[in-house]
Amino acid sequence: MIILHVFLIVAISCPINLKSRNTKIMRIDGHATKICQIEDSIVQIMEKAGIPGISCAIINDSQIVYEQGFGLRKKDSTLTSDKYTIFNAASFSKTVFAYLVMLLSEDGIIDLDKPLQEYLEKPLYEYPNYQDLIGDSRASLITARMVLSHQTGFPNLRFLTKDGKLKFLFEPGTGFSYSGEGIGLLQMVIEEITGIGLEELCKERIFEPFDMNYTSYVWQERFEENHAFPHDQYERPRPVQRRHKADAIGSMLTTAGDYARFLVGLLNSKGERRNLISSMFEPQIAITSKSKFGPGAWEDTDKYTNIRLSRTLGWGYFKSHFGRAVFHTGHDLGNQNYHVVFLDKGIGAVLLSNSDNFESAARELFEAIIGDTISPFDWLGYPYYDPDKNRTPPPEPVAIELEPEVLHKFVGEYTFPGNRTLTIKFDEQNLIISDDGERWLPLSAEAQDKFFVKGREYEFQFLIDETGIVTGYKLLIEDVEIPGEKIK
Repeated sequence: MIILHVFLIVAISCPINLKSRNTKIMRIDGHATKICQIEDSIVQIMEKAGIPGISCAIINDSQIVYEQGFGLRKKDSTLTSDKYTIFNAASFSKTVFAYLVMLLSEDGIIDLDKPLQEYLEKPLYEYPNYQDLIGDSRASLITARMVLSHQTGFPNLRFLTKDGKLKFLFEPGTGFSYSGEGIGLLQMVIEEITGIGLEELCKERIFEPFDMNYTSYVWQERFEENHAFPHDQYERPRPVQRRHKADAIGSMLTTAGDYARFLVGLLNSKGERRNLISSMFEPQIAITSKSKFGPGAWEDTDKYTNIRLSRTLGWGYFKSHFGRAVFHTGHDLGNQNYHVVFLDKGIGAVLLSNSDNFESAARELFEAIIGDTISPFDWLGYPYYDPDKNRTPPPEPVAIELEPEVLHKFVGEYTFPGNRTLTIKFDEQNLIISDDGERWLPLSAEAQDKFFVKGREYEFQFLIDETGIVTGYKLLIEDVEIPGEKIK
């Protein structure tokens, strides 16, 4: 049965052309591998690790030599993935944004070393999303260079902190800590000083010049025809996020081929632009932590000194006997991605997935595709594939009925990360919930104070005081707990 399933994935996702499947792809070690061997390896690893779909692009000699979709857009369906299938790019969004900032610096619109505060008309803490920083003068030290090399001192995302507030972990410019919050700040500044939104800027300066016809920071209607669904670790499909606000932290949608066109455009830049790209790939700060996230992020080690693990202006960086390389990850619920480019060899690979299982297979995939055994997957926290991993999903929560008068006490507005408001309304005997006032989802009760959004990994534990008044909630997403207060 497994052999039949593997054959079907190859047959429906990789149209067999003997001539093209026998074409050879160059690896970083100088050896070549036939496309048929790479495709077969990808399919086998996907099957073993429980990855429904992958979008793949390979770069040789600084040119795209291969792009293809594998597997399914949605598990247990006939929706196959091809090279035009749209995937959630997640944090690949940050590298495209970094290049935009570099272009604007080239134009003299922003100085990488000028404090961002100097571009704003009022103190940063007076902007709605940065009120937590009132009284903290360190906010005036942050520059675009610090943001792009993750030296702002901000946490990755504020809702991951204990109190859900934005604060400094250290003085800007004195250390490394990966931060989406820093990227969000720089996006706000860029949009303020240009008067143009992120999507419009990137469309004009990057997407159109690089022929990235299947890429956008916001959901497009045309994506409905061919998009991947996210899947959890049990291969259960989850609803697609159709985001309508461009977010440099992680809202971009793309294909592996489109993203590879972006990389190839950088690799083949000429003249002054080539100097700009070279400066973008230059290490800004050495990384000495045991891991990117978690407790190890605050523990020093010399484990990665031999590969000069660093951050550039937008990418992770390492160096080996194969030369310099830049890399980046992408991680969202049900979507995990990775790409690496060996700059001195012009060899790289881009993989986008619709699975929470991709990171456990990344080592095998990149070794099979381009012979990469050097990428710092341990530092990134990528787990090793566990053949004994339990693939049986826990039971889905069961909805119960509550009386309308009980449901009404949860109606109101609540604080939500990113200075947004979470609104709960009563509609036709049920509760519905939204964080933008446009898209509403049904909220189902599983207990008197516990609710869930069907088909998503969202669980709300509401806080109720001794008088029976709802005062707030704890939103549980996987192992993350996000607090919120009721404001009216």
